[in-house]
Amino acid sequence: MKHFKLFVLALMLVFAAESYSQWTYCAGSLQMSGLGPYPYVSVLDQNNAWVCGGTGGAPKVYKTTNGGVNFVNVTGSLTGPEFYAIWVVDANTALVGDGGAIGGLGGNAKIWRTTDGGASWTNVLSTGGSVGFWNGIAGSPTNRSFIYAQSDQPSAGGQFIAISTNGGANWTTSQTTVGGTTGAAGSVFVASNTHFGHGISGFSRVCFTTNGGTSFNMGTLTVPGGANPFTSGFTMNSAGTVILGATSASLPNINRSTTNGSSWTTQGVGGVLSAVCIMKWVPSTNVVYLTAQTGTNGIRKSIDGGLTWSTMIIAGLNGWTGMDLVFQGGTVYAYAVAGSDGSVIKLIDATNTGIDPGNTSIPNEFALQQNYPNPFNPSTTIKYSVPTAGLVTLKIYNSLGAEVKTVINSDLAVGNYVETVDMSSFSSGTYFYTLAAGNFKETKKMMLVK
Repeated sequence: MKHFKLFVLALMLVFAAESYSQWTYCAGSLQMSGLGPYPYVSVLDQNNAWVCGGTGGAPKVYKTTNGGVNFVNVTGSLTGPEFYAIWVVDANTALVGDGGAIGGLGGNAKIWRTTDGGASWTNVLSTGGSVGFWNGIAGSPTNRSFIYAQSDQPSAGGQFIAISTNGGANWTTSQTTVGGTTGAAGSVFVASNTHFGHGISGFSRVCFTTNGGTSFNMGTLTVPGGANPFTSGFTMNSAGTVILGATSASLPNINRSTTNGSSWTTQGVGGVLSAVCIMKWVPSTNVVYLTAQTGTNGIRKSIDGGLTWSTMIIAGLNGWTGMDLVFQGGTVYAYAVAGSDGSVIKLIDATNTGIDPGNTSIPNEFALQQNYPNPFNPSTTIKYSVPTAGLVTLKIYNSLGAEVKTVINSDLAVGNYVETVDMSSFSSGTYFYTLAAGNFKETKKMMLVK
């Protein structure tokens, strides 16, 4: 198996230069073992990513701090059930959640936390009961200390919901019966502090909130569910205006909703894909990535909010069960892990992060439009035009002139762009946004009212 991986690595290096995809094989994958059939990954930045999994009652946690060149085992003294959930708060702080019992059969499922880079771990939350199973742990893209975790019901009463606002040190728990009693592993996501949710197992359904967990809504998908469907593919944009969902039997088709889940359209992603699907929306953009567990070149990319999809060439590797990304400085940094042999690939992608699907004309001058809505809470949309390819920055400043957020800092192609900006972590007030490219610079005012 080790020699086979080295052969694949050689193939990846050949394909990387010729394909438009920037997915590359992480040689450090060779240093990981025992991840089991369903490993998951959490990405902090370009160089830092953590992977969890396990098999036969032997949990495993690995991390890379150099972009996948090496992976270090940080499982430490952790024993017991395998892990099916992971979230990295910062370089030293991470959380993992187990399946309750060996083989993921459920039980008194636990979340463990490290604050020293994996040298030691502390149990910070337990479901109690006899059938708990942590389906996922995810945090806000603008505030990684805001965390949402979801477990199967530990006892009668509904799905187990947990929210932390301080990086997993303390938790507020509740239950919901919306959609069913069992969540889907890999489906847990956070679009913002108010918009988050998870998929449902056993039904073609998703469960989500738009008010920070005060109440939950159900969306019933219309794509094929098959017998006992597993809705692991679930994500939404930062504003919560577009929702995407997929079941274990729906690929190569997914559902898309612009009506808060009350109605759905079916979109094809192309190719012959099947089994577990994971989707991740790049915050404040129209870009979405999708992975499939089976199928050749099983990764897709959409730059128009899930309406159309392109195939990303990854040299025939497959088996993806976990994928995560961050969006920093106008660039997407993503990692995907395969359950077949623990292979990890990574992506550095600064292209097409916000192409405006409603304006495909070729602009003849730079232009920055007024944001809308304005005033807004907590998200707003900014459109701009780029007539000459090159470095473009779009930054937000407070009333004192201090930079508070970088929306775009990237080389962009000629085109018209739209960015959805999430300001949920900022206080009410007047802000200014500036578009700069070459000798062009323009600033407009916007108002955040909470």
